[in-house]
Amino acid sequence: MAKVVLPTTDLMFKKILASNDHKTITQGFIADFFGVDVELNDIRIVNPYSISAYPHMGGGRRLRETLRDVTLEVRNTNVAVEMQLRAHETFPKRGLFYWADLFTGGYGRGAKRRQQEPDDDYFANLRPTWAMNILGQPLLKCPHAYHMFTLHDAHWDEEMLPELIRFGFYELTKPDTNAEDFPRLARWRGFLRSGQADTADPEYLQEAASIIEYVNLSSEERSMIDAAEKWELDQRADRYYAKKEAREEGLAEGRAEGRAEGRAEGSRQNQLANARAALRLGLNRADVAEITGLDAATVKQLADDLAPAS
Repeated sequence: MAKVVLPTTDLMFKKILASNDHKTITQGFIADFFGVDVELNDIRIVNPYSISAYPHMGGGRRLRETLRDVTLEVRNTNVAVEMQLRAHETFPKRGLFYWADLFTGGYGRGAKRRQQEPDDDYFANLRPTWAMNILGQPLLKCPHAYHMFTLHDAHWDEEMLPELIRFGFYELTKPDTNAEDFPRLARWRGFLRSGQADTADPEYLQEAASIIEYVNLSSEERSMIDAAEKWELDQRADRYYAKKEAREEGLAEGRAEGRAEGRAEGSRQNQLANARAALRLGLNRADVAEITGLDAATVKQLADDLAPAS
């Protein structure tokens, strides 16, 4: 069986969506995730894919996280797409920061729009900015996989400037319970999780699966993927043995604590037995407490227990 390269790796994800030679894939992604059909000429890739963008780390190359995996200009709209395999509860804040940085970063570049809409200076300067975050772990409590947030009044079900602000999530670990509204997202989910596409999938997904096949990668890309896989395996091994060592240390500590507790309990039982014997011989309570090391209250309780019922 041919080696499969997952498209969720940083390198392959950028190759799929940020290659000028494969804009039809980017075009399909925009249509499926944002519901907007655009022409190829409408798409400009701000940070095109290049193997040289990945620096040497140590003795070889490894994949790295980028500020934004893919940044596009689609007509007059900024579009940011990010793949985050290990999402956590703070990720929405980081994702929102990236979106805000892109949204405000284009302020002042709307001279042409100001001429067309002179009475709306702010709108002319602020370009619509959309973001889609693909997540490899569950994040939101909702069972749906796909979410798109805008400025929305929850009390009156009103929406403001949806064409200007869109901030979305797609969680790969959840089933597409809203697949009827977004029928092609399930195909993207299958492709992103497996790296494979079949003849029933759209042509752009088949193209995406083809360009990331291991046999179709350049020698430099293969070396990069191999190094990344080895690095990931080393990380998993380190995490496994760290957990194993922690468990073993915990068990050893537990056994030591158990032995100490056992010895303490045995010593306590000996004290009580000696105290009972001394009380039966008629020693007074103060002497029994001094001999056994028990406190006066414990000795009194033992004496009361030994006293005949009246």
